Amino acid sequence: MTTSIISFIILLISHAAAGIYSSTLKYSKKTAYIVWGIWIALQSALLFLAEYVLTDDILQFIVGFISPFVGQYLIYFLTTKGKLAQRIFTMLSYSIFFCIFMPLWMMVRGTFPNMLPIVNVLIQVVILGAIVAYFLCYVCPLCRAASKSMANGWWRLIIVNVVFLLTVVFSSIFPVMLTSFKDPAFGTYLFLSIAIMAMYPIIFSNINSMSEVAIKREVEMQNQLLLAQIESESRQLEADSHARHDRRHHNLVMLEFVNNNDIESMREYLGNLVKSESALSDEIRYCENITVNTILTVYARRAKENDIAVNVSANVSRNLNVAPQDLVIVVANIFENAINAAEKLKNQKRYVDVSIKDDTKRLVVMAENSCKEKMVFDESCYGIGIRSIISTVNKYDGMYDFSAENGVFSAKVSLNLM
Repeated sequence: MTTSIISFIILLISHAAAGIYSSTLKYSKKTAYIVWGIWIALQSALLFLAEYVLTDDILQFIVGFISPFVGQYLIYFLTTKGKLAQRIFTMLSYSIFFCIFMPLWMMVRGTFPNMLPIVNVLIQVVILGAIVAYFLCYVCPLCRAASKSMANGWWRLIIVNVVFLLTVVFSSIFPVMLTSFKDPAFGTYLFLSIAIMAMYPIIFSNINSMSEVAIKREVEMQNQLLLAQIESESRQLEADSHARHDRRHHNLVMLEFVNNNDIESMREYLGNLVKSESALSDEIRYCENITVNTILTVYARRAKENDIAVNVSANVSRNLNVAPQDLVIVVANIFENAINAAEKLKNQKRYVDVSIKDDTKRLVVMAENSCKEKMVFDESCYGIGIRSIISTVNKYDGMYDFSAENGVFSAKVSLNLM
């Protein structure tokens, strides 16, 4: 009896470990430990009730099997957060791994019926620990990595899980339950179990590899578009500058007409000038660095066109030890993301504040913008732009931080220049 209780508690602990470490927690780990600890204590008490008090087989089945099964899933979904389909998939995956363990343990007991109870418990701990460790330390990280690039597809994977679960059940319980390593179906069951456990890393590794290739391709395309846009704006700004230079000569001609009191010639000259020249807006120079100044000019203009208040502060030297394309990736993406977030607001003040400065050691880019009050931002929300920024930051051994709180999104990036 004591061995059975210990074995049952070990199983409950494995369920709790899977619930805590397989997904993103909604609350702190301390809270999760307390909730799952209470559940383990409650289920242990129910086990005593089923063993010593209840005599009806149906009630014993409900209290001893259905209750912990339902309780485990209920607590898992109450204490974790994220995509519902992904969490269902994760819990079904653990159920499959657990169903693989149970026949193995039963076969150990059936093959060696006279082993010492303590040896029985130790073997259970070793087998269950190995399977759960494989699931938590290897399968779950690959699953979480794949989730960053998988918007859909989890329900199809759930169907695969159901097929795997039925395969394990039908190969170990129906039509005949495996009770010993000498059973004829043991070899088939072992092969299927190993194949199923190996399929998860294969599936998610392929998903991650394909998504990395796709993301890299999209990042390159986006960066090319950004560079093309910046180059176009640079040419436009240069043309504006030339036009201002030419205006000086026009002014000298008109001054000569005025000095000669030739009003008709003056009127004709001005008319032709107005027809041939569109009005040019005043150029704002934010900093000495041509690339950064052009980026800030382009996106500040876009923000103003969308009725977003803009405040830009820049102190960047002309000769910066950062490749122009990398400046575009970091500064343009940060500014563009800030504008896109502010644009989504309707009845809230829309603003973007950007600050860029450099010294001899590092370039610091900071941006704040208004966003949705209840916006939640973590690694699962990283889009192509953010990932492109992070890749560039890592290239320069820099640091980054993105956060959203109380309707304000903050981005901080630094690049080492040494």
